[in-house]
Amino acid sequence: MLTIRCTRKLLKRLGAEAIVVPPSPTNRLGNWYANLVFVRHVPLIICISERSLLPVIVEARGASSFSPRFRDAARSVLQGIGAGPDMVGREVREMGSFAIGVTANRRVLGSLNDLASLARFEIEDNPSIDLVALAVKLAETPCSPLKYESPRTVSLALLRHASS
Repeated sequence: MLTIRCTRKLLKRLGAEAIVVPPSPTNRLGNWYANLVFVRHVPLIICISERSLLPVIVEARGASSFSPRFRDAARSVLQGIGAGPDMVGREVREMGSFAIGVTANRRVLGSLNDLASLARFEIEDNPSIDLVALAVKLAETPCSPLKYESPRTVSLALLRHASS
């Protein structure tokens, strides 16, 4: 169980109601923050882990298919950064259900906006890039809230901690 903390713009797009008091996350990467971004007139949803800032990007299609698309993309990104099958399986299982909440951490929201800008630039330079490949590439970006570690490094450390 986890909470996807959405911006108001994304809540409106999904037609979703945010719960007031979301449950505590049971996964290693914690809750996720999500925002709607437009790149080359294509609506995308960029999500980042609250604990590691790991990005996951999906197309902004129907609200009813967001949950499985997010989970599938997260699985692919975790595999792409080198997480082992046990780590990936455990984390994705915990993503089986989630609540929708509102953003609550300005630091994470700032990182979400920074990674969204980097995604826009990358897509402008390479319009045919796959969204999973893009997220894996962004996961190598050093981030000041992580003491200039990359989301990939922090995510793998969190996932390894769960295995021990």
